[in-house]
Amino acid sequence: MSRFLYIIYIFGTMTMLSLMSDGASAQSIAGRYGGVQDGICIFGDGRYFLYGYATLAPGTYHVEKDRIRFVPDKPVNTFIVFARENKDLHDSVRMYFNGFERGQTFLQLNNGKTRRVFNEHANCFNQPYIYEEAAVPSEITFSHVTDDYGVLKTDKNTEIYRPDKKFNDFVFLYQKPNRYQEPFVGVITKEEGVAVLQTSLTSRKFPMEPNDKESEEMKAYVGKEKVGEDVLYANRFYKLLTEIDTSEYVYDPRTHQYTAHGTKPEELIAEYSDVRILYKYEPLMPVLKENRTPGKIDQPPVFYTTCEEPEKSYRYKPFDKPSASPDGPLPTTTAPVEIK
Repeated sequence: MSRFLYIIYIFGTMTMLSLMSDGASAQSIAGRYGGVQDGICIFGDGRYFLYGYATLAPGTYHVEKDRIRFVPDKPVNTFIVFARENKDLHDSVRMYFNGFERGQTFLQLNNGKTRRVFNEHANCFNQPYIYEEAAVPSEITFSHVTDDYGVLKTDKNTEIYRPDKKFNDFVFLYQKPNRYQEPFVGVITKEEGVAVLQTSLTSRKFPMEPNDKESEEMKAYVGKEKVGEDVLYANRFYKLLTEIDTSEYVYDPRTHQYTAHGTKPEELIAEYSDVRILYKYEPLMPVLKENRTPGKIDQPPVFYTTCEEPEKSYRYKPFDKPSASPDGPLPTTTAPVEIK
C-alpha cells in the first residue's frame, strides 16, 4: 500500500478522535500548524498556505465531515515571461533565466532547433544566467519534462510566446510542477490537549501554534487567488521585486526606469542588493500551449555548468561581479515583494 493510501486509511480510523465533525467550521480550525521552518497556515476565510524551504503554496480548502480537503492554487503558466524595451541594447536581445536549474527545461527560438537550457547533470550553479542574441526572436518556445508525481500526465508541457518586436530585455521564470500543487487531505486531532494537523502529504504531525506576525502579514497575500504578477522590477543585476513603493522613486516612462529620490539617473549600481535604480518589466502571456516530446537533442545547451569542469562552465562576464548574488531557489509559488 502506498504511503498516500496508507495515510488516507489512517485518517479513516481516526474519526472518533478527530476534533472535526459535520458541523465543523473554517473558523473553528483556523490557525498555524507547524513551526518556523515548515507547516500550514489555515485562515477562517477558506484560504491556506503551505510553507517550507523554498516553498510557499497557497490555496483554498473546505471542511468535509471528518477531514479537510485542500486545493492548491495552480500557476496559470509554468513559464512566466516578463519583458521591457531596453534602448541600450539597440537591436540585440538579452534574456535572464531564473529557476531553470530546477528541472529539465528546453528552449526554441523562432523555428530553430530545440536546445536544453542547462546540460544534463548540470551542477555548481552560479547566477546570473543571461543569454544574449544579435536579434530579437519573434517566437519563444519553452518545454519541460518531469516525471515527478505524474504531474505532466494531463498538463501541457510546452508554452509558446510571441513578444512584440519592441521587447528586447526578458526575464524568464520557471515554476517546476511539484506535489504541493496537487490536492491533498488533512485531519485535525487532539493530542495532550493540543490540536494537531496531519495530511496526506507527509506522515508528520503539525501541532497548532499561536498565530504570529509573519502569518498575519501573509494573510493579505493569500486572501485571494493570484493568477499572475502584474509587473516586475529588476536592477541591472536582475535582483527581482514584485512590489515597490513607487512614491519613493521618480519614474521615466521613456526608459521604464525608476530612480530613488536623491539618486542620479546615470549612477552605476554596483551591488546586487542595491535597488535605487530599477527597471519595469511587463508580463507576457503564451499564445499557445501544447504537448511536445523534445526527442533527441543534438544542439549544445544554452548554459553549460558542472563542478567537474569549472573552466568550461558558464559565467556571465559583461557585468561587474556584484557583492552578493541570489541565494536560494525560487519559491514554489512566487513570494510577494522579492524573488530570490
